[in-house]
Amino acid sequence: MFSVANIKMKIWLSKNSEVPVREQITTQITLGIASGDLAVGTRLPSTREIAQRFKIHSNTVSNAYQILAEQGWLEFRKGSGFYVRESNPEQFANSLDQLIAQFVGAAQTQGFSTAEIQERLAHFFNSQQSKQLFVIESDLELRKILIEEISETAKLEVRGASFEDFEQNISKLGANFAAMFDEKAKISAVLPADKSCVFLKARSAAASMTGETRPTENDLIAVVSGWENFLVLAKIMLVAARIEPESLLVRSTAEANWRKGLHAASMVICDSLTAKNLAELKNVRTFRLIAEESLIELANLSEI
Repeated sequence: MFSVANIKMKIWLSKNSEVPVREQITTQITLGIASGDLAVGTRLPSTREIAQRFKIHSNTVSNAYQILAEQGWLEFRKGSGFYVRESNPEQFANSLDQLIAQFVGAAQTQGFSTAEIQERLAHFFNSQQSKQLFVIESDLELRKILIEEISETAKLEVRGASFEDFEQNISKLGANFAAMFDEKAKISAVLPADKSCVFLKARSAAASMTGETRPTENDLIAVVSGWENFLVLAKIMLVAARIEPESLLVRSTAEANWRKGLHAASMVICDSLTAKNLAELKNVRTFRLIAEESLIELANLSEI
């Protein structure tokens, strides 16, 4: 915490936050000006003063001040430093800065202090991050399918990342994580102690085929997906169920004209993502990859 220019506005900086220090500085000064805690003509502390107080590089502070000057919040006076300038309403028309000023002004009219506004804003953004779910899977096509299945069930903002991205960057986010169960050892080895990951169980073949009528030997069965392993696994399962290989039509959505002949099939087996692109067909059977119990676990997570 640092008192700015001996007035009532204070700056809080955290070097352990996901938010860059430069952004922390610009946001708090913007809020201070918008709220009136930093009056027009107020001289801000020097870049060296703030840098020494928080043990950060002076260039970081200087860059933040320059950004605020470019946005019209501050002005630089040679030999003296940066001062809060009188805002030009036209300059901020329809801008994010104007919206911030309006929000802070309305909140203060209701009796909330600047500290309370900052605290609630931080809580809001943290709660939004807790509604994010990153699916960790390096196979892009499989990742797309997993994201689709989870999005249909859980009220979460579902994104995806490779294991490499997770290890280098994504694990630092205040979000939820999920990955297939066979990735548990690899992910657990690099998962930060304060983070957790839901390891998803795969749906069994029996569960996927429950309630389905067994096709006759004369039926043509199509297997369609953009994930190569789905095509392989589905074909193996169907052959194991004594479906003749000659009765199978296997199509990858990566191929040209992959839809050709699907209308003639008595059954089209596909993943949940491909099923969205085959809504016009009535004979589609979706084979889901994630077990029901794992989807329920994620659904419960979204309610927390």
